[in-house]
Amino acid sequence: MSNNHSKKKIKVYIFHPYSGKGGADLSISRLINGLDDKKYEIDFLSLNLPLIKKKIKKKIKYFRIKSSRTLFSLPKIINHINLDKKQYLKKIFISNQYFANILSVIFLKKIKDLKIVLLERNHIDEFKYYKGYIDFIKKKIIKILMISFYNKADKIIGNSYDLSKSLQRLVKTNIHTIYNPCYFPSTKNKKKFNNNKHINILNVARLELQKDHLTLLKAINNLKGKIKLKLNIVGYGSQLLKIQEYIENNNLKDVVQLHTNVSNTLKFYKEADLFILSSIYEGFPNVLVEAAQNDIPIISTNCNSGPREILLNGKGGELVDIKDYLKISQKIKQFSKNKKNFIKKSQFCKKKLYRFDNKYNLSKFKNLFEKL
Repeated sequence: MSNNHSKKKIKVYIFHPYSGKGGADLSISRLINGLDDKKYEIDFLSLNLPLIKKKIKKKIKYFRIKSSRTLFSLPKIINHINLDKKQYLKKIFISNQYFANILSVIFLKKIKDLKIVLLERNHIDEFKYYKGYIDFIKKKIIKILMISFYNKADKIIGNSYDLSKSLQRLVKTNIHTIYNPCYFPSTKNKKKFNNNKHINILNVARLELQKDHLTLLKAINNLKGKIKLKLNIVGYGSQLLKIQEYIENNNLKDVVQLHTNVSNTLKFYKEADLFILSSIYEGFPNVLVEAAQNDIPIISTNCNSGPREILLNGKGGELVDIKDYLKISQKIKQFSKNKKNFIKKSQFCKKKLYRFDNKYNLSKFKNLFEKL
């Protein structure tokens, strides 16, 4: 590319320390796919092999930063940026995740003409669930650093209004809210509910403490022998063995199926009668939008943040308190007896999904980038 040609482009460095299979990768891939090649040149920086490659439908540059920790990667990132001698219309560095965000501001703020944008994807309620003395110290340090340095970023973006409000109270600076861009393929066929003898329940989530699968499994166990149901859990993560142990110890093998290596979840959405999210905290759970798009009634914990906004304060789906497995059981029972109200709510939720439309939210990102 000639230097004259690059002068007309916006250079975007996206720092996503650990690329995986979660919602963050999906949202970042949609952002990348939505940026016009004629206007943007993108470098994707990651500490691990960029699994996100599979989701990106365009040619960008991938750089694996050879470092054991996020902290040690920043000098290498500085070097990467400084070695880029092309002239651009502007240069933007986008960081994602608390610790990476803090380090990005500390290390990169002095680079001339580089604009720093921080993406926040989890509610600060996450800190409540740090356990033990070391985690307590870690939480305190992260909060102090966020308060000290976040206001030095050029823009901070939260992916839900609840998240943005809570973060704004902590760091005392303005937070912009842009929902995760969501793609809505046309669905001409009306949802047909399973007329078999069992209810087909779906959960799509990484197998991590945040997603609290044990509460969901307790709810299912509480209904064992009372209602015929099947639960499909789609995801992989550090809690796999604990989840498998619970299933084994409570004789749920015939009821619960784990799917740990799934690249396309559409088949599961098409077959589901009911979607359940049991998280203790979120940022913006894409899976609720996907469930609503597929006309699936939803039961979700009323965690911070995202479910309340997506489910319109309960008008678009059922909200229950976090860790309340008895309430989840009760809602499943209600669904088994009378689906009508659940279906009505899911239809209302689907009508309101335009708020999360891919093009609409991508335009917000682009406007923000162009005004930096």
